[in-house]
Amino acid sequence: MPEPNPKRLALFKLYSDNLTLLKGNGLLPNITPKYDRTYICPICLTHFSEEEAMNTDADNFLTFEDVPPVSLGGKANILTCKHCNNTCGHTIDVHLSERMKEWDKHQFLPGTEAKVKIEVDKKVVQAEIIVQEGGIIQVKNSYKNNNPVTLDDYIKSISDSENPVVNLKFSPTRVNPDRLQIALLKIGYLMTFKKFGYAFLLDSMYDKIRTQLLSPDEKIYPPHFWSNGDFPLEHGGAPIITEKGLECIAPIFPLITNATRAFITIIPLTAKPIEEVIDTLKKRLDETPHFEVEMTTINDDNLRDIKAIKNFLAWVSKLSDKNTPKN
Repeated sequence: MPEPNPKRLALFKLYSDNLTLLKGNGLLPNITPKYDRTYICPICLTHFSEEEAMNTDADNFLTFEDVPPVSLGGKANILTCKHCNNTCGHTIDVHLSERMKEWDKHQFLPGTEAKVKIEVDKKVVQAEIIVQEGGIIQVKNSYKNNNPVTLDDYIKSISDSENPVVNLKFSPTRVNPDRLQIALLKIGYLMTFKKFGYAFLLDSMYDKIRTQLLSPDEKIYPPHFWSNGDFPLEHGGAPIITEKGLECIAPIFPLITNATRAFITIIPLTAKPIEEVIDTLKKRLDETPHFEVEMTTINDDNLRDIKAIKNFLAWVSKLSDKNTPKN
């Protein structure tokens, strides 16, 4: 077996130790780790021993997971199995990356390039626009990609008119909006795992998220669970919304291309149906695009500090009791 990557091995030990710590303190009564040292893939819940996890010659092993995707400014900070990593990357993450790049192009941000169709006086030509520093837009046309007669007529129309009316059309999007949303859900869920480990994410409450990530063609998790806006990135990570009726985990993260944009996702925290929390937040957003909610950032070590873990889980349990319907 190849020598294990030190960082991969360190991540394996960090989260397998978290699992052992929780199990040893009676906090995972319904979970039986398959090995003495076990890492459970947070997406498919497959159990890996250290040997299985590190064996890159195997059909399935643990791989670095970039959260957010490295193409959007993220970095490798947890592990998921090769099967989940490849499946999500090829079917989900690419749609988010593509949308962010489109967003840059449509806003004509410096450093972007795009293939477009340009229409002037009913003459349509293919072109490439390049946005330079300072917002200067350069338009390139070529006879290779256009009918020479049409291109000459287009150039003449531009030259003869003092203020030509130019219509510009970008290439059709290849982004699937449903898969884009699932990519954001994946980031929020894995950021929650990064922060809290196995303390509560193995609960069946989160099966809906895991099933959604592995079944991108189905509509399982409620929509409207995410938003893009002027969110406080100093709360980045996995802060908690504590306002009554809105209790949830609210991972906040930047996606970085030619611009930096902040996103927030809503992840369940209590026994209250996540659909109700998301619906309440959506109604608030429909009423006003800017409103404040009570939020706290958990700065304790919720992977290795058993006292901090127990205190947090006790607090979550109280919230769950309050939100559980009484018969």
